[in-house]
Amino acid sequence: MTHPAAGRRPLVWALAGLTTVAYGALYYAQPLLAVATEHERGWTRAQTNLAFTLALLVTAFMAPAVGRALDARGGRGLLSVGALLGALAFTLLAASTTYVVFLLGWLLAGAAMALTFYEAAFTALGQQVQGAVRTRATLTITLIAGLASTIFVPLTTALLGQWGLKGTFLGLAGLLLLAAGVTWSGLPPERTRWSAAGPSVPFQPDPPFRTLTLAFTLARIVTVGIGLQLAPLLLAAGHSPALAAGLTGLMGLAALPGRVVFVPLLARFGALPLTTALFGQLAAGAALLHFAQNPVLAALGIVAFGLASGALTLARAELLAQRYPPEVFGAANGRMARPVNLAQALTPFGVGLLLTWTGGYSGSLWLLTGLGVAAGVALLAGAGFNRKAAGDQTVT
Repeated sequence: MTHPAAGRRPLVWALAGLTTVAYGALYYAQPLLAVATEHERGWTRAQTNLAFTLALLVTAFMAPAVGRALDARGGRGLLSVGALLGALAFTLLAASTTYVVFLLGWLLAGAAMALTFYEAAFTALGQQVQGAVRTRATLTITLIAGLASTIFVPLTTALLGQWGLKGTFLGLAGLLLLAAGVTWSGLPPERTRWSAAGPSVPFQPDPPFRTLTLAFTLARIVTVGIGLQLAPLLLAAGHSPALAAGLTGLMGLAALPGRVVFVPLLARFGALPLTTALFGQLAAGAALLHFAQNPVLAALGIVAFGLASGALTLARAELLAQRYPPEVFGAANGRMARPVNLAQALTPFGVGLLLTWTGGYSGSLWLLTGLGVAAGVALLAGAGFNRKAAGDQTVT
């Protein structure tokens, strides 16, 4: 007898492949592509950074509309179109000779990110599987996609060396085309749980949703802020470039086991207590980086931070899935994604201004530590709203 989950394996592997290629080509390859673009076309770092920031802003502002569209139409066509848009964007970037065309290419890439990153993939997944099967499938997708930087940074470096900038853009476009085909083949042709007309009751944000969104937005500021300044912080603390690079790499490595242990811990403690603890762990990891001169304490802080950061990817999806049914999951996920992705796009500017203003890393570390604590408080406040609502319903 075939296990019920076996029929979902093409779906899971297609989403894992799509998100791996999308994050690898559209996100992790960007710093290498930016440097090569600056050398070949004479543009400045400010110009390439502006283009990518605008792409992230497009992703953020599109997120609610993408979520509603996924609720109404399902994921097969939209996610496949997202990969095709990514291929088109990179083809345009390969052909670009003016900065305006370069900007247009990255704006198109931003639309592709909105349709191919975790938010869209998790919505498409939740339309087909629920409960423990969905949790395990989410883990599988994030474990594979978590290797995107490990795969695409050396791949992009090799392509730039062998094929040059134009050939690299076209090569990555080809991989996105392949991902589009795999997505179309692996996802079901239509949703099976409700009619294509969409949910009968539209999603309406309530106080628990707003506090949940605030919590994960603050957490994204913390993860982006620490990730940006970790390597220069370690160098400023007196560590050698080799040791600083090794310690920085621990953060990404720790994210994968963080996701693995999340599933059994979820079954034991529940999503809300576990996520609150993860926010506290983020804050603790940031606090330990105040003692970055000590390599042991720095390593402990980095590992703790990386474990929590990796697990929070699953925690966010789990909390939303437990609260909102599949019919409106896309709308809720997309509504949350806008401020979270805005934080990702704008945090580098805020951190840079703070470092310029204070002249060191201590102020930003204290701020990020405090924001990690505030994220946990916001999450608990949302739980309080839930209990109050339940009490009101009991009284009436």
